Amino acid sequence: MVFKIGIKQKLALIFFLFFLIFSGTVSILLVNVQEMVQTTERIVSKNKKIAEIAEVVLANLLDMDANHKKLILLKKGRYSEYFEDSMIAFESALAQAVQLSSPSPGFPGGNRSFWSELQYSYQRHKEGRWDTGTDSGQQWVSEQVVTFWIDSINRAKLQNQQEVQTALQELNEGSRISARNGLIGFIISILLGICAIWFISRSILLPLKTLSSGLKRISFDKQHRPIALRGGEEFTELADVYNDMSRQLHEEETLRSEFIATLSHEIRTPLSSIHESVNMIVEEVLGTINDKQRKFLEIAGLELRRINKLLNYLLNVSVLEDDHRDKNSGVVDTKQLVLSSAELFYPLIKTKNLKLKFLGLHDCPGVFGVKEEMQQVFVNIIGNAVKYSPENGMVTVSWAKEKGNRYLLFHVADAGPGIPEDEQSLIFTKYYRTKDARGHLDGVGLGLAIARRIINSYGGTIRVVNNPDAGCTFSFTLPIPAKTGKTLPPNPEENACAMDS
Repeated sequence: MVFKIGIKQKLALIFFLFFLIFSGTVSILLVNVQEMVQTTERIVSKNKKIAEIAEVVLANLLDMDANHKKLILLKKGRYSEYFEDSMIAFESALAQAVQLSSPSPGFPGGNRSFWSELQYSYQRHKEGRWDTGTDSGQQWVSEQVVTFWIDSINRAKLQNQQEVQTALQELNEGSRISARNGLIGFIISILLGICAIWFISRSILLPLKTLSSGLKRISFDKQHRPIALRGGEEFTELADVYNDMSRQLHEEETLRSEFIATLSHEIRTPLSSIHESVNMIVEEVLGTINDKQRKFLEIAGLELRRINKLLNYLLNVSVLEDDHRDKNSGVVDTKQLVLSSAELFYPLIKTKNLKLKFLGLHDCPGVFGVKEEMQQVFVNIIGNAVKYSPENGMVTVSWAKEKGNRYLLFHVADAGPGIPEDEQSLIFTKYYRTKDARGHLDGVGLGLAIARRIINSYGGTIRVVNNPDAGCTFSFTLPIPAKTGKTLPPNPEENACAMDS
């Protein structure tokens, strides 16, 4: 059995590693801080006190020597008392120094040797029971002994100072180690964070982006393209569900397209017969008709032409969905395309009193493609702009170059009601019509779908945005022939022609 690691397990592992590194870094920092606290305690509590006691020992030793000398010279008993007081203070301070300088856990070494030697020498001379009375004329100890004791105290003080310096160096080294360990932990955390971001982008964001692209593709053109999502068992299951849904939608769309194409072919033949029969009756080939009959026959003829136009739309969709259709592409005059497309809607333009404005059309390069397909694009988009424009409105057609002068970008703007943002991604779908147009405008929602299909087949794109004031603008790209790719676009405001009603 193969064990698969899902996204939850991977995220849990990343979190555990981050927690482990964080805990280890904090633990090392705490240990280093504890060592620095101990070093600080040794400096403040022990070595500082030893330094103070050393001054007391030295001062009392000098007082003892001075008082004994005064006792010998002046023969006064109070100097003997002074000597005894200094001796008691000296012995007490010396005992404290010996005790503090003894080795303790965490503080090895110390200056015990100097203080111990001083205490041993002092005890040995004291056991000789020097005479401190007023009648004695002898020095309590020799000058050499006093000098030796003073030197021992100074050496002990010097050694204590050296220990303080060593402790300060240890404190500084501990600070450096703490800073280094913290920096190492910080760098490791950053690297782990980068790895986590890379993992999330690869295992989560990238599959989501692939899935989003697939959903957009289904939304726009109902194409079935299986996807494979990496990143864990969850995404594998999601990809399987998506592929099943995509395949079912594609099969349903194929069946619907085949049904519509078949139905269109089947209806077109009898519809043509009916249309010809109506024309024959109107032309009185079968006999004379009255005005009332002619009126209803003309209405029937209009409806037959409308149905025939609808069937042509349906058949165009079927043809465009065949990616293997032959294309007799060539250079197509853009100006002629735009003007001929607008002329088809002249009656509606006249009725609404619309104004059509073409910016820079005289200098616009030709486009590369099949003339009938290019014509269909402009007819559908300009026709929508005319149909949705209000009375006395304006439709503007302009152009520019983009994508390294390999495509022409056309803009068709109207002053109509615009398209709600939540429907802008759906209007290029076959048979979709906006909510505002379903009740009072003719059409079956195929014009924009056909235009987008043609534009995409040439590598172009189409989009729509609402204008700030009113209406919307359709922008689409069509390829430029290689020989005209170097033509510089003119300023659209310098060349404008208007088609007034």
